[in-house]
Amino acid sequence: MSVPAQPVLYDFWRASSAWRVRLALNLKGIAYETRSINLFADENKTEAYRKIQPFGAVPAFIDNRGDGRVLIESVAILEYLEETRSETPLLPKDPVDRAAVRALVLAFGMDIQPLCSIRVAKHLGQDKAGDWSKYWMSEGFAGMDLP
Repeated sequence: MSVPAQPVLYDFWRASSAWRVRLALNLKGIAYETRSINLFADENKTEAYRKIQPFGAVPAFIDNRGDGRVLIESVAILEYLEETRSETPLLPKDPVDRAAVRALVLAFGMDIQPLCSIRVAKHLGQDKAGDWSKYWMSEGFAGMDLP
């Protein structure tokens, strides 16, 4: 795969995992190209996209600073951005505060988002998905004591 002129983010507007990466890119002031993958239209299941992201999920990220390899999974991409663009840090300096931020990221990415993903909603069907998502989001956010 060739190295793009600027970073490329494969995302979907409704995917919270892609939101995390877009927020980090914007906070760090990194210009990037967006390539939308419509999860409702199953564009993530195409052979072409599976060559980019074998799991058929979003986000996928290609950095113009790298060798053209595709990075996947939002938390791994966030860590990569933090390691390669340290001039604008996402994490606080204090180790305890950094651990607290990581805990929130993991709670959302591991406990809330997977239960409320488009993949799960499609499996449940429209009539059940809304109540399901509302319940699990409420449960997850109740545990986050945000100032």
